[in-house]
Amino acid sequence: MRIMVLIKFLSLLLLLPSLIVTKKLIKKQDLNFFDLLILFNTLYFVLIPLKSSQEVFNTLGIISQSTSLFVFFYLLFFFICLLIGSNLIKSKNRSPINITYCLKKFPYLQVGIPFKLFLVALPIFSLIYYIPQMSVISAFEVVSQSGKNISYEQSSMIKFFSTVFRLGLIITLILFFQDLTKKKIDKFILVSLSLFLVNLLMLSRRQLLVFLLFTALIFYSNNRELINRKVLIYITGFCTFLYFVYFPFYNIIRHSPIIFTANSPITSIKSIYDYGIRSFEDNNKSASQSVDTRALGLYRSLYKLAEIDSDTDITWGAITLSAIDHAIPKVINPGKGSGSELLLQNRLHTNKDSADSILLIALADYSILGSIITALIFFVVYKILYSLYFISESIFGKISLGSFYLIFFLFQISFGAEQKLDGVLANVIAYAIILIVIVILYKINLISSVYEESKYDREIRIEDL
Repeated sequence: MRIMVLIKFLSLLLLLPSLIVTKKLIKKQDLNFFDLLILFNTLYFVLIPLKSSQEVFNTLGIISQSTSLFVFFYLLFFFICLLIGSNLIKSKNRSPINITYCLKKFPYLQVGIPFKLFLVALPIFSLIYYIPQMSVISAFEVVSQSGKNISYEQSSMIKFFSTVFRLGLIITLILFFQDLTKKKIDKFILVSLSLFLVNLLMLSRRQLLVFLLFTALIFYSNNRELINRKVLIYITGFCTFLYFVYFPFYNIIRHSPIIFTANSPITSIKSIYDYGIRSFEDNNKSASQSVDTRALGLYRSLYKLAEIDSDTDITWGAITLSAIDHAIPKVINPGKGSGSELLLQNRLHTNKDSADSILLIALADYSILGSIITALIFFVVYKILYSLYFISESIFGKISLGSFYLIFFLFQISFGAEQKLDGVLANVIAYAIILIVIVILYKINLISSVYEESKYDREIRIEDL
């Protein structure tokens, strides 16, 4: 009980960096990459511990006072580094790292009827074939079990499709908000967006949240003058519904005992949802507790490592190097290792999968210095992504959609506090592939951008690089 009170008090102190970003939101100012990192890491490492009950805290195990203080300073140094990074970005910086400002200045995207038809067909194809058959990307545990034995080639194909799926959804969102600004609705885009939403409800909770929050970010970037008390009430109500209704419901259907039949996927998925509706009232309390316990997983892993750690255990970059090695595709790196997960499990003295995060890997590799190195890793990843975009644009000409997708990747990274370093680095490879797809779309005139960049703007981008 005493340790829980201490952790909650220290968490209150860790709220201070997020209040600076919250002040920006209240004043409707622009947010950059580091601001989003502060907000989402505050959610995982500050707000969730603050609201957790004693029952949830008991899952941390026996924690000493010194460990609580160590983790506090580790997170504090990390947030200070992010605040420094945020303040170094100029308010009128037009590079993608200045996220909402760049979204606000994004050029008008034009597509023809053939591409709009593709945007309708893509989520239908995913709904009918990929979600049921390629079950690695499915939200349901009973469906996912049927896809455990797929080959590396099948897994790579699924990852490539999910990348194209996200690109299609991003383009649909751009077109939808463009039309919304002009107070008109394109029927093709509305149907496409509705079908994408149905897909997201069947994918993992994280993917649904990423796109809902990214949609909110686009709205904030372009229509912040419309944000008033009424809109905030709607947003609060929607968030309340997600947390107290959808997330517990999701946990119930995720572990549904209903047998999934690949030959009749739609019927099987409907049966899973019917089971969730019937069981919701009985299992709601335990499912809500599961939400809190699962959310505290990142925090628990940090505490566990800090509690058992010693100077002789520090791996000094070994886990980071294993993550880099694993992120490189097999075509380029045929002898790639198994990644950071096994090494991290050894550091935690467990054979069970843990809630991974870059902060956890950095703590294992560099001890207290890991907080600073984590912030540097985020910055280096951005620089690599932006360099890929800049080089592609210098060679092939204007591909403004590439900058928009880069912003989406940055948002995804900032939201994914529980994402492994392997996954973040794999996204760099995925972004390079997406840039090739985007270049092809521009070159064959399926999409185009109405955009004029001044000499001054280009000088700014070269300077930012």
